[in-house]
Amino acid sequence: MKQPKSDGKRVCGRLPGLLAVGLLAAGGCTRPVTLRATAYDLDVRLDPGTHELFGSAEVTLAREPATGVSAGTGTVRFALNAALDVMELTARGARIRAHVVAPLGAAPKPGADKRPPMRIHELHLEGVGPTPRLTFRYAGVLVQDVQAGEKRGQVHNLLMAAHVGGEGIYLDEGGGWYPLACDEHGDPQPLAAVFRLSAGPVEGMLLVAGGEPAPPDGTRQVWRTRYPVTGMVLVGGPHERKERTVGGVRIAVHYSRPDDPQSQAQIEKHTDLFLDAAARYLERYQPLIGPYPYEHYTIVENFFSSGFAFPGFTLLNRALLAMGPRGLSHGMLDHEMLHAWWGNTILVDPQDGNWCEALTSFGANYYGYVLDGDERGARNQRRNFCVAVSRLPPAEDLPLGTFGRSEGAGREIGYSKGAMVFYMLSEEIGPERFWAACRRLTAEYKGRFVNWAVLQAVFEQEAGRSLDAFMRQWVRATGTPEVRLEAARWRAETVSLEVQLAQDAPRTLRVPLRIVADDGTTRDEVVTLDGLRTSAVFALAQPPRTVVLDPDFRVLRRLRPEEIVPAVATTRAGRRLLVVQPPGAMSPLYQRVIEDFSGEPGQKEVLLRTADDVSAAELSAQSVLIVGDGLRSPAVQALLMRARCPLSLTAGGFRFEDQTYEAPGHAVLCTVHHPAMPGCGITVYYGNSETALGRSDLLLHYRDSAVVFETTARTAEGKTVYESRPIARRDFESPTVIEVQR
Repeated sequence: MKQPKSDGKRVCGRLPGLLAVGLLAAGGCTRPVTLRATAYDLDVRLDPGTHELFGSAEVTLAREPATGVSAGTGTVRFALNAALDVMELTARGARIRAHVVAPLGAAPKPGADKRPPMRIHELHLEGVGPTPRLTFRYAGVLVQDVQAGEKRGQVHNLLMAAHVGGEGIYLDEGGGWYPLACDEHGDPQPLAAVFRLSAGPVEGMLLVAGGEPAPPDGTRQVWRTRYPVTGMVLVGGPHERKERTVGGVRIAVHYSRPDDPQSQAQIEKHTDLFLDAAARYLERYQPLIGPYPYEHYTIVENFFSSGFAFPGFTLLNRALLAMGPRGLSHGMLDHEMLHAWWGNTILVDPQDGNWCEALTSFGANYYGYVLDGDERGARNQRRNFCVAVSRLPPAEDLPLGTFGRSEGAGREIGYSKGAMVFYMLSEEIGPERFWAACRRLTAEYKGRFVNWAVLQAVFEQEAGRSLDAFMRQWVRATGTPEVRLEAARWRAETVSLEVQLAQDAPRTLRVPLRIVADDGTTRDEVVTLDGLRTSAVFALAQPPRTVVLDPDFRVLRRLRPEEIVPAVATTRAGRRLLVVQPPGAMSPLYQRVIEDFSGEPGQKEVLLRTADDVSAAELSAQSVLIVGDGLRSPAVQALLMRARCPLSLTAGGFRFEDQTYEAPGHAVLCTVHHPAMPGCGITVYYGNSETALGRSDLLLHYRDSAVVFETTARTAEGKTVYESRPIARRDFESPTVIEVQR
């Protein structure tokens, strides 16, 4: 381990706690200066068997003003994990006049992820030269309860921050595994820095860190950041490595090899698929965004639920690798790879909202379908973005520009609304200018903080006009438009169609309409709605039959409850839930589904009934979950008939639409709108056998109205392994359509 230099003031002994570096000018001196951390040189040794970390950190500070002061005074603060003790602290180019160590509680700010307890170390420096350096030597035990943050239906385990163990190593930017400059609240300084990290070998493990691998220092691995970043991340696990080089970029995957031969063959196939996908994403996105900003890209299998992107690598849950092709749906690996540009190289300004999730969701979750030539998939994704925003209570429909800030907008605004806003921006200025702006962003802002104002300026440069009105309406304003198609009248005297539109608040919208003739032919038009109401007249040769509002979801709007595609989220959203279960003994896999729909204790009122005792009145009063033979209740079947649910039981299984499914591995998940309770749902989950229910833990991830599954089971390493795939999927849409008055 690199030893701290000793040519400065040394503070010996154990300094309990975390050091947080804050950047405030100190008083009590003739010439106070402001100090900011600009470079970190880290060295660590890890022992997974004992969970120990031994580290040293040399932090270079920049002084403001840089000139005109021979020696000033200043105060800096660092945050360090409370489980780590500082053994030695030295300074060069400054003297440590005093230090104060204070705990930073584990209680997070509202809306923040939980983080391990930290301590702030406040240093008062004097005799501060132009480039002072502080060196910390510290050690301690970093271990977390991995399972505490694992929740079915959630992609990320957000409790993990600093863990060293035999199952894996995870040390992220917020884990306090090195002293990080911060303010008095423990928040990181609003300034990026360059990092160098060296790590000793860990037997049986491969390590990966943010930035670029550098020439090793003896047996120690070394990484350097190519551009300034906001923090350093180090991960590792008992992995094997597979790699290839594509266009000068070394792509690799780190994965664990199962013991049984069938699982081995499967993981080898799947890792090849992920390497192929990474190569394909580089080839399709670099012409749009600009050169990939690193020489390496590594996909690392993680030991807990995650889909995290860091400079030069992506950390994915091993379950995603095990899914193979289904783990490569748009919004998964492609989303994380795009963060190599947006978020990890072009940085999000912490003083403004987080724009990078919106742009990344547009580029991967949506535009991936466009690049595939899949118009239907792109259209459905736009619909899903509108659905996600429409599910939000109005009080949570906060401005997109507040996402990522304290008490700001939530995830659906940041991802779904944001993606739709960038889609509309690309339509506003044209795709060629849109992607030219993205390339300009890459060329000019690597290693720099970017906010919404900078984005606006970059897009305006390519568009050649002001985007003030667009950004005010879609980024800074509260709420999502509610558009109504109020009337459509045929005017025989003028041989024309008059259409009336309205909205809930004055905005400028370009609203698509589809005019449908008696013979089924269609004509698409766009109406500018500028104000609360407008009417438009279209000359037509023959009177049409109907008019459809925005049939392809090209404008972000709050959908009516009946327009929202029913899905699992529809049934789970209500405050009251009726569960209809089989009489007598019930599979524990059905019980798992009931728990997932019920949420945390006290989150909603849950009423349990069986097929034998549920009443029609109860079924009509709230959202309903029906599992297994609860479906055989006559009252349930009557409700499903009213709801036009295309699902029924047969002697050997079930029938969905016009297909019968009677194999032991078949199961169905189906949600329809509740006919008596607008905004509520009815969900049915039924399997032909215990095997058919084997992946019931994944139901909350599905946004489809209905999915038919085929599941198989096998034994591997003494455990039953279920492998499931959807064999039929449906979405039940109810667009806004009005009849033309003739």
